[in-house]
Parts: sequence; C-alpha cells; structure tokens
Amino acid sequence: MNYKEILREAIDLHVHVGPEIIPRRFTIPELVKYETGKLKGIGVKNHFFPTIAMNQPRVSSGLPIIINSVALNNYVGGFNADIIRASAELSVTPIIVWFPTISSKSFLESQVTEIPKEWFDEKKLAKILLQKSKSITPLTILDKNGKIREDVKKVVETIKKYQAILATGHLSWQESRDLIKFAYKIGCRKFIITHPIYQKIAMPIEIQKELVRKGALIEQCYSMYSIDKVSIAEIAKQIKDVGAKSCILSSDVGQTFSPGPSEALTEFMKLLESEGITSEELKKMLVVNPAKLIG
Repeated sequence: MNYKEILREAIDLHVHVGPEIIPRRFTIPELVKYETGKLKGIGVKNHFFPTIAMNQPRVSSGLPIIINSVALNNYVGGFNADIIRASAELSVTPIIVWFPTISSKSFLESQVTEIPKEWFDEKKLAKILLQKSKSITPLTILDKNGKIREDVKKVVETIKKYQAILATGHLSWQESRDLIKFAYKIGCRKFIITHPIYQKIAMPIEIQKELVRKGALIEQCYSMYSIDKVSIAEIAKQIKDVGAKSCILSSDVGQTFSPGPSEALTEFMKLLESEGITSEELKKMLVVNPAKLIG
C-alpha cells in the first residue's frame, strides 16, 4: 500500500497546537512547515484558546489547509455562541466546534486533576500547576430538569448558521446522544463523535450506530492506541462494526512526546491494515469523509 499517496490527499481533523498551558510540539506555522508535502489538510485544536486568534500562516497553494476550531471550555466562557461567531467569521473554511473537553462534567468527574498527567512529558509536568477537578466549575449541556440548556441551544443554532462542524468533545456518551438529536432536529448535519472508544467516554456501539443514522461520523484516533493503550484490534473492530463509510481517522497528536501527524497516521494505517482494514477503507476515512465535512 502506498501510504504517502493516501496521506497527500488526507485531512487530519484533530491535531493539538500551542501555545497552551499543556506543552505542545508545534505552533500552527511550525506544524504547517513540518507537514507541507505530507498532508492536504490539518484541523488544529487548543483546549484553551480559539485557534483563529493564533499566528496563522498565509493561505498558499502547496501548503496544508488549516481548519480552525474552538473548544467550548471554561477558558472561552463555556457555551459561548459569540466565540463561535468570531472564529467562523474570520475562517476561510468551516470551523470545528468542540463541545467541552477538559471542562466537561463527566471528564472532570473521572480524574483528580483538570488535565490528565498522561498528556504531559514527565520532565515538564512539575512545571505546570495542575488544578484539582473539584475546584473547577463543570460544564454539562443539560439543565436541572434534564433538558438542553438555553445557552447550548444558542451555540447549536450558531453552529448551524455558520455551517460549522459539531464535535462532541469529552461529553459523556449520554450527553453526546442528546446533543446530536437536538442539533439534527434543528437542521445541523455535520457531526464528529469525538473518539467514542476513549475509556472516559466508552460509547456503546449501538449508540454509535444510532448517531451514524443521523449522519454523524465516528472518530478513531491514533492517540487512543499510543497514549490510552486501547488495542488496535479493538479500534479495528469498532470500525468494522460501524462501517468505514461512517468513520474518520485522526492522529490526535501534538504532544511533545508524540510523532508528527503524518508519521502517526502512517503507523496507524499500517496497524489497521494488519487487522484487515483495506486501502479503500483507509482512503474513505482519511480522505473522502473529512473532505465532505469541510467542503
């Protein structure tokens, strides 16, 4: 299989960039320079700041396309429709709107500190003051009556207006299901179910299939194998159960200790191929499906 040929048309929609409280390997210009000639497009992510406000390389033929994003954590005001509008107005491609990641209620309840220690290089961990999870106001999409919050509704309406991509972030699988149902009802059609295989989410396959019927794409990430120790066999099984036509592959790298996106995806492809995933399925998940999301 010609992995380089696939990657040259591939779009990796999940790469972490700095500057950030969490040390990162790349800024956006550094990432673009590193991946020029290797990847067609890169979706950049930051848990603390909207990426459109970071130093952006000039749009030029031959350079990877940058897909900007904003994560709706406490650092940008949580469920803040205005930050989506500000990002979308300045972006040349549809942005990704990640629902809460490190500020998600279910995520904070699953650990002692706001940021998991496995996201750090151990040598740099001591320099970061990690906040205790219990000291942080958690974010949930539901009100006290179990209904979608009004500010969340406004966020989803803004996502629809700007034809942005809704990514479920680190919401619980139950919240993700409620969110996609509401968003679909009001007319949103571009969804990423963020690494549902992640142990802190653990979305059942039957729920993944239910959301796929609403047009959602299931994300499988290299980092789930490299950092979170999910087996390749388990990842491949979920792809086969859901169907490659309804999945995307992402690297979810950018950590100081991780390989670059193209290297990570090359290894990911090799590992998945060893589990019976075909070249056509890899192209579908790396090239065709991400391209549909960003147009």
